Amino acid sequence: MNKSLTNQISAGIGFALALLVANAAISYRHTQKILANESLVRHTHQVLTALEATLSTLKDAETGQRGYLLTGEERYLEPYQSAIASINKQLANLQQLTAENNAQQQKLHSLKIAIDSKLAQLQKTIDLGRSQNLEAALRAVKTGRGKRIMGEIRQQIAAMTAAENLLLQQRSRELQASINTAMLTFTVATLADLALMGVVYYLVKRDRTLRALHEIKQNQLLEESARDRQSLAVTEERFRRAIFDAPLPIMLHAENGEILQINRAWTELSGYQFSEIPTIEDWTQKAYGSRKSLVKADIDRLHQLNDRVSEGEYIIMTASGETRIWDFYSAPLGKLADGRSLAISTAIDVTARKQAEAEIRMLNATLERRIESRTAQLQAANDELEAFTYTVAHDLRAPLRGMQGLAEALLEDYRDNLDELGQEYAQQIVNSSEQLEELIQDLLDYSRLSTADLPLQVVELDCAVGEAMKRLKTEIEKQHAQISIRSPLPAVIAHPVTLIQVIVNSIGNAIKFVEGVPPQVQVWAEEIEHPVEGVEEMESVRELEMAGLLVGPEHLAQGVPPCPPPTAGENSQLPVTASDLPVADCQGPAKTIRLWVEDNGIGIAPEHQERIFLVFERLHGIESYPGTGIGLAIVCKGVERMGGRVGVESQLGQGSRFWIELRKQ
Repeated sequence: MNKSLTNQISAGIGFALALLVANAAISYRHTQKILANESLVRHTHQVLTALEATLSTLKDAETGQRGYLLTGEERYLEPYQSAIASINKQLANLQQLTAENNAQQQKLHSLKIAIDSKLAQLQKTIDLGRSQNLEAALRAVKTGRGKRIMGEIRQQIAAMTAAENLLLQQRSRELQASINTAMLTFTVATLADLALMGVVYYLVKRDRTLRALHEIKQNQLLEESARDRQSLAVTEERFRRAIFDAPLPIMLHAENGEILQINRAWTELSGYQFSEIPTIEDWTQKAYGSRKSLVKADIDRLHQLNDRVSEGEYIIMTASGETRIWDFYSAPLGKLADGRSLAISTAIDVTARKQAEAEIRMLNATLERRIESRTAQLQAANDELEAFTYTVAHDLRAPLRGMQGLAEALLEDYRDNLDELGQEYAQQIVNSSEQLEELIQDLLDYSRLSTADLPLQVVELDCAVGEAMKRLKTEIEKQHAQISIRSPLPAVIAHPVTLIQVIVNSIGNAIKFVEGVPPQVQVWAEEIEHPVEGVEEMESVRELEMAGLLVGPEHLAQGVPPCPPPTAGENSQLPVTASDLPVADCQGPAKTIRLWVEDNGIGIAPEHQERIFLVFERLHGIESYPGTGIGLAIVCKGVERMGGRVGVESQLGQGSRFWIELRKQ
């Protein structure tokens, strides 16, 4: 083994030296290539510099010519003379620098011709200035020939510069590639050398390391064995304490009926000590009495199961003679050392819950009886109201119309036979009849809202407000009212006819109670989100109302009008009613639409804002503001039947803002 290890070390060192020599040779080759590429890059920079110098020299010559032609002084020709002296040297330098580039040599030949032409043109204009006059020379300059020649020179120099720049980019890339290749090669070779040295070092240390590892492993196995025994003992103690101190009753029992352990909760709730129930036979005898055999059979079947099971509820007898209800759950725990199956049974004392459920059932039964009684009372009240409505519609209106017709006939046929006082009395009869007719009609409308079926659907507020404006057209023109509607208005869930009547009454009320100025009414809508807690509270209020435990006008002060229970009959066949619509779903808060009607009227004192929604509640005499005192009650009842709310914000003398809140589409 030692000889084999020595051969491996020798081979590794030899291979590392060979790789080092190869790395040096490759690095030398790449270094030479880098130097050559750097020389080419410098050469390209020299060509670019020579091109720039040539163009600059021509510009100096042209500048000297222009200075002379503008001033006529010979001293301005010094730049020109210097340019003439150096231009040929610069061209010769370019000729030498581009000697190996045929394309650049051809361009340089064309450049020389253009430069000679430019120099000749410059000399010609100078000679004209000397021999004739400066004006003749300037005329020659203005022909533009010199500018064209200079433009050609610039283009040719730009073309050569562009070619050199491309060549510079190519050579720069080659230089960088050479540098990268050299660095990569050197790095790889160096890493390989280091890796080989590491292998050699590993081989040298391998034998001693293996021996040391073997000894360490033996020691670790001994330590792990000791820790495992200690951990097992701790785990067993923890498991035993977990069972013994668990808050729920727990029993461990074997297949032959032996009870291995019961915990503290089992003893505390049942009253039996472990010594009193060492077997399932003893437990079933004490806890179940005459039902012992049935329960024992259920327990024996637990040892045939492979998964946990819910056994259900059992009535047990405690040591004190008290009856308790336990809900049992069991699961297999495998086999004991002697081959017996082991099971764990856990119980939950549900006695208090069962008693509470029984009490709830009794309360529900009582509540159902109260609801049935309340429903019967409401049905009787509805029947009486329908009878009253029939009486009003037929028995009262017929004589009223007769009295009104006779009074109108008296005024039309016998006006000349009546003095002024008699005519006034007859007119008052007619006016009173009309007011009573209006009152009866409002009462009928209010009564129908309380008993009629109102199928709900999606209604566009724009359409409903538009129809209300048509019905109020005469009143608006009579009062010279200005109605401002902020469209578009959203859609709501409502009964179309009832919603239009509610809007008519609301806007009509806003037009009516104005003093000294033309009525100005603004109508707009906003979306409101109600928290889920608020929705649940509203649902609780409605449930109490349906049970007959919470009704009355006092809810109006909170903006939550009472909602009557749905009546039987045709309404039960309708697809959507106020009671069927959900207030909110489980995804988030409920959304409603609040329609505002704001006026510039006389306002309402805070202490009267609850009264105005009740029937026959008037804050002003009929002489000041006509009406029946039922309009806002109809608004409240209609919105209530559509599952919504109404309210008002007002200060005396500062106008009012009535709002109607309905559920969003």
